[in-house]
Amino acid sequence: MGRYVARRLLQTVPVFFGATFLVFAMVFAIPGDPIQALAGERPISAATLEVLRDRYNLNDPLLVQYGKYIAGVFTGDLGQSFTGRQVADILAQRFPVTLRLALTAFVIEIVLGLTAGILAGLRRGSFVDNLVLVSTTAVVSIPVFVLGYVAQLVIGLELGWLPISGIRAGWQSYLLPGFVLAATSLAYAARLLRTSLVENLRADYVRTATSKGLRRSRVVGRHALRNSLIPVITFLGADLGVMMGGAIITEGIFNIPGIGGEIFRAVSQQEGPVVVGIVTALVVIFILSNLIVDVLYGVLDPRIRYE
Repeated sequence: MGRYVARRLLQTVPVFFGATFLVFAMVFAIPGDPIQALAGERPISAATLEVLRDRYNLNDPLLVQYGKYIAGVFTGDLGQSFTGRQVADILAQRFPVTLRLALTAFVIEIVLGLTAGILAGLRRGSFVDNLVLVSTTAVVSIPVFVLGYVAQLVIGLELGWLPISGIRAGWQSYLLPGFVLAATSLAYAARLLRTSLVENLRADYVRTATSKGLRRSRVVGRHALRNSLIPVITFLGADLGVMMGGAIITEGIFNIPGIGGEIFRAVSQQEGPVVVGIVTALVVIFILSNLIVDVLYGVLDPRIRYE
């Protein structure tokens, strides 16, 4: 198992450098001067422009800029925005809010998605199975912003169950946006687990276990469900990173001060260091979540460790 984990760790190295360099090149290799763009119509002297370009390494070749940025990342320095703010401070302020939102959505996705998938898979063709299939199809078909506004109107305003804006109400503030953020993913997770479980319940090894006289709960829990969870765990692991990046729309609808609003502002104002810093943090989260998935994959199916 140790060798398997070490091999997966080594595989994350080129992914990290490749993804961060691609983002860095897309932000800083575009034509135009970001310092001049930030100044807008206001006059800026050539001397000041040169000092600022030198401060942000904009006079260096792209590879040298990237090398200096990565060296700073490994020492905990994510750089400075063009307005003088430390990117690390921006992340420290905004990131916990988005992380709480993504984790809330992730828990909702696991609880509702897996429960619905198991019930539908065990009762194939029943009313519960048809209800799960129809409801998940409907959820997937509705755009996130429409679902968000409907949830605000019905659950927040009409029923008054949950807050509809901001984070002043504490953890309750994250429930409604967390559900909206998780809606599409939990629908996919439920359908994926339902299909996988139905296929495994028909497999020969399940019939063999049943013919040996094992209890149905043991056959389902120890054999069919364990194998059925492998593709679902892969999906969930990748989805946590996607949620962190995809919270931009949900944060905008529910007025949540996370990194979604910050990265939208940074892109619109050409704040390259802020965009690259936030995306670098998201890349690290995505890599770590996939690494955890790979380890769980090896635990659930030992054959994978030796491939």
